[in-house]
Amino acid sequence: MPGRWAGGHNTVTEGVWKHLPYAIYLDTNALRAAGLNLDKQWINELLSITNQFGMSLCISELVLAEWCEHIIEVLESNRQRLLSSITLLKQYDIAVPNIKPDEISLPEKTRLIEVVSSKLKAAGFKVIPNWDAPLSRLLSEAVGKKPPFGEGGKGLCDAVILESYAKHAKENFAEPRVLVVSQDGAVKRSEDRFKEHNIVVDFVSESDIVKKIKSLLSVEQAASIEAKKLQLREYILTYEPTILDFVSKTPLKITDWMLYLPSTEQGDRINGTIEGILSVKPVKIIDVIGGVPTYGVEIALNRYPVTIFVEIEMNIVVREYSTGGLLAMMQPRAIVQPKAFDGKTLTPLENTFFDRKAGEVTKTIKSSVTVGASLDAEKEKVNVLDDFRIERIP
Repeated sequence: MPGRWAGGHNTVTEGVWKHLPYAIYLDTNALRAAGLNLDKQWINELLSITNQFGMSLCISELVLAEWCEHIIEVLESNRQRLLSSITLLKQYDIAVPNIKPDEISLPEKTRLIEVVSSKLKAAGFKVIPNWDAPLSRLLSEAVGKKPPFGEGGKGLCDAVILESYAKHAKENFAEPRVLVVSQDGAVKRSEDRFKEHNIVVDFVSESDIVKKIKSLLSVEQAASIEAKKLQLREYILTYEPTILDFVSKTPLKITDWMLYLPSTEQGDRINGTIEGILSVKPVKIIDVIGGVPTYGVEIALNRYPVTIFVEIEMNIVVREYSTGGLLAMMQPRAIVQPKAFDGKTLTPLENTFFDRKAGEVTKTIKSSVTVGASLDAEKEKVNVLDDFRIERIP
């Protein structure tokens, strides 16, 4: 369907069709980089642009299956940590729910694929069929080490994924131009698989995809996209006190904060364990992205979704390791008297791990949370921002 994009409420000019891709295809490593909840800023901004202009954002069934395998690995790892933690707590006579291992079962792979596929489609992805490859052709390419094949035939899954994308582009677009998002060097050397079908292709990493799309839109549309984003940001900032107050009153799940970033100077790093949190404070709005459906959350058709990134600042107390790690591990962490525990009253523990006061420091760290909000969708189509509602913190 050459000429104009379908699907978004904006259309682009004929001139832009000389530059924009008809479809954007994601490799499995790009999905991993987007986060298990597709909550990274780059994927949100990419979904916003593709949904707005009707570009196809696609993954193959094989990519979906590989990503679900990754999700299962993470779930199983977390399950084992939970069971280990329960066992350890019981060893120290700390009351925990009587959870048995078989009561924490993982979903069947088939069911997980169905659920994840549904969530991806709701967020704006298209899941396309795998290429039905003749075995003889794959074997010949593996022997000849045609990219992405390497030594020992490595690259079979990548080859099927790339051919699935080439087949989809050839069958759906008269003069196809596509982008493939991947970090894999072998994948990026596979341009010939698309050229054989007269498909114009470019390979880009997830860190550069949004910049790439904006550069392709630079002549007619980049300025309007930025103006639209600025307009939305300025509108949302008028509600910043309300949003910060909402964050301050909502239970937050802090899962990604660190004692220090990898780039932190060695002298500023803290080696130790977190003793507690002194304060948590939402500070400011750091980014606003509109038009991105929240992964796994249904949005009413009359609402325009807005994702707001809020910086939070935490003051934490950290116990530094003042002596050798082995000696620290051998020290008693607490003194407990079994008869003092009645299973109902919280009994304070007497901490004996070195000098409590001397070993503690206060550290200020920063993280961010996302706030889901929405506007009136019909008014937004004509660039009127109205009826702001805070929906949730995912």
